[in-house]
Amino acid sequence: MKMDDVPLKVKLILYIGFSVLLVMAATTAIIISTSTAQHEDLAYKKSIEKASNYANQFNSDMQSNMAIARTIENTLTVYNSSDRDEVNDILREVLIANPNLIGTYTGFEPNAFDGKDAEYAGTEGYDSTGRLVPYWNKIGGTMFVEPLIDYESSDYYQLPKQLEQEVLTEPYLYQGELIVSYVSPIIREEEFVGIGGVDVSLNYIDEIISNVTAFEKGYAFTVSNTGILLSHPVHKEWIGMKTLNDFNDTEIAIMAEDILVGQGGNIETVDTTTGEDVIIFYEPVRTGNYSFILVIPKEDMLADVMALRNELILISSLALIFMAGAAYLVAISITRPINEIVSNFEDISDSALKGDLNRRAETDVGVDFRKIPSGLNDILGSLQTYSDDLEKANKELKSLDQMKDVFLSNVSHELRTPLTSIKGYTQNVYDESLGDINGPQKSSLGAVLRNADRLRRLVNSLLYISQAQAEIIEYKFKECHIAKIISNTIMDTIMLVEANELHIEKNIPSDLPTIEADEAHLVDMLNNIVDNAIKFTPPGGVITLGASDEENDLHLTVSDTGIGIPKELIPNLFKKFYQIDSSIRRKYGGTGLGLYICKKIVDAHSGEIWIESEPHKGTTVHIRLPKVRDGGEVGGNEE
Repeated sequence: MKMDDVPLKVKLILYIGFSVLLVMAATTAIIISTSTAQHEDLAYKKSIEKASNYANQFNSDMQSNMAIARTIENTLTVYNSSDRDEVNDILREVLIANPNLIGTYTGFEPNAFDGKDAEYAGTEGYDSTGRLVPYWNKIGGTMFVEPLIDYESSDYYQLPKQLEQEVLTEPYLYQGELIVSYVSPIIREEEFVGIGGVDVSLNYIDEIISNVTAFEKGYAFTVSNTGILLSHPVHKEWIGMKTLNDFNDTEIAIMAEDILVGQGGNIETVDTTTGEDVIIFYEPVRTGNYSFILVIPKEDMLADVMALRNELILISSLALIFMAGAAYLVAISITRPINEIVSNFEDISDSALKGDLNRRAETDVGVDFRKIPSGLNDILGSLQTYSDDLEKANKELKSLDQMKDVFLSNVSHELRTPLTSIKGYTQNVYDESLGDINGPQKSSLGAVLRNADRLRRLVNSLLYISQAQAEIIEYKFKECHIAKIISNTIMDTIMLVEANELHIEKNIPSDLPTIEADEAHLVDMLNNIVDNAIKFTPPGGVITLGASDEENDLHLTVSDTGIGIPKELIPNLFKKFYQIDSSIRRKYGGTGLGLYICKKIVDAHSGEIWIESEPHKGTTVHIRLPKVRDGGEVGGNEE
């Protein structure tokens, strides 16, 4: 039997099974001889690293908080506007921008801020001294301001004043919250004038540290440099109330002395909570004046499972080496047919991209891969059939499309002549050039004229579409007055406006410059837009045509007080034959060509058109047209 006829599954079993046997035999001896002392050293290092990482993490948090206090101090050091409300706004915004803070504040020496303490004494937000001492905080969940208290005796004010340097206070309880204060002195001209600071609740430390685990049963907590417990996963009642010295343990007392001077280390003792022999690792948080403590049961830390896990790491490494060899053997057996298939596929894809679907894949490959080229050949055969059918259908569609364009063009041309005669004779009768007519007759003839105009615009739209598709539209660009174009539009649509009980007006400046454009097409464009505004504006509404001069362009607008358009539908409005929905088409009529034609005309003028609308509040169509084309210059003002 040839190797190509051997299933891939069998090959994998032979190669990988043999390799695994070798790996297991070679590594069993290594597991037995592994040293327990190595695992113990690794466990110690890992625990110390864990404690150090958490200490560094909280140290970074503390530095960030002190930086915020320093920012408040720097801001108020150079602040000279003497606006107490503005200072309050600064403190409030800092508190809002930093959700980790529980309070922001400043405190100035008597009359050191603006010399007006007496004016504020006893007023809302001030104490009896009137000093600027606002304390913005969200203790209890709601943000509010109150005056600082006990600043004449408390460390948060007196220490920065005495030392003239930044101070981080010991944790203390305030209104039920265990907090710590970051304070920076405000020094002006080498004289202490006040403080800027922030308060941080230490509750978040307890929330984070209480979830820290190590090995199977290890846990963590934090203490201040003086040994006050700041967190504990079980005994929440100890937080802020108990110190390390309260445990009456010699080793813990040694740890408390190290923590007091900011030193890390580890001790072995008995856990007062569980009664187990434990190893306690402690690392200082330099900026925060407190330490992170990790408590790990000794038996847990040095369990055989730890040794086995480390041994398996080595076993896995060796296994990878052997498995790599096995994988290499497997790769050799499957690379050759895959490469042949890929190369064959590349040749076929190149031919297909060039339109040749007659090429077929080679099927003389390994038994495991033969279905791939066979399936590809089936797909290629189907694609060839579909390609032939599509080519035939495409030719038929092109022929039908050409017939449709010719038909539309011929019908449009044929309709224009009788429409012109109908409108002309009707206009003569309407103007009573052929004799007097009564009121009802005149009203009926007005309706005929309006509908003749609408039919004329429809015919023009169809003719424009057929000419656009045949690419035979001609534009005659010359110097034009926009005011004249707007006036012509109003004249063309005034009868329809009045028939719908609307009011139309224009709003353009008298010194509007001229523009290089095709006047007839711009009139058609504005007629289409105004016709839309008339259809979608209820009786009593107003249509406004406006224009303004911009640096290189003229900006035209057509606004109405109509029914408006939902925002999500606006991008579709310039598509050919698009209407919002069937109910709109039935109620207001139209072909969906007007805005499509407007977009084509604006594009021919190298301009842009867009729509702003809000349902029930009206619509504004914006058209921006360049004043000059191809670098030419056109000047002059509208007379």
